[in-house]
Amino acid sequence: MFKPKTPKTTDVWSKESAAASAATTAVTPSALTYIGAGSEVHGDLRAAGNLRVDGTIFGTVQVDGDLEVSTTGAIEGKQVSARSVLVHGRIKAKVHATEQLRIHGQGQVEGDVTAQSLDIEAGAHFTGYSRTGMTQEPEVLQLDHEAQVPEPNQAQGDPDIRSAV
Repeated sequence: MFKPKTPKTTDVWSKESAAASAATTAVTPSALTYIGAGSEVHGDLRAAGNLRVDGTIFGTVQVDGDLEVSTTGAIEGKQVSARSVLVHGRIKAKVHATEQLRIHGQGQVEGDVTAQSLDIEAGAHFTGYSRTGMTQEPEVLQLDHEAQVPEPNQAQGDPDIRSAV
């Protein structure tokens, strides 16, 4: 009456198997890349979804979604870019957030930032220049290394706008 079922085998090289594999590994906007505590990444990192960093990254980081750096997390590199950046740990890089950059209580950001909005909580540290209300990253200007830049005239009260919170 009942026959034992024989397991169905799938040829891993078949078209059906490849299509099923592609469907299960397709990146969705909510996909999460996780760098665990104690882990180190040396080199540039690009994440198609969201990224949570509990470890350390040494390099440029580009995230299509949101980036969260936990209290044990750190990023040190040339540039960090994401839709939103939430910092509980430490970032030492130029930061570009198309939406929001939020630095929480113990968070530290050292570097120039460009974001639609910038929130710095009490106890957080920010050192650098900030530019808010920007939806696109500003163009990088090529500097003429031969040209000499005059020193600011302190007699005119030229304030240094570099901030340290």
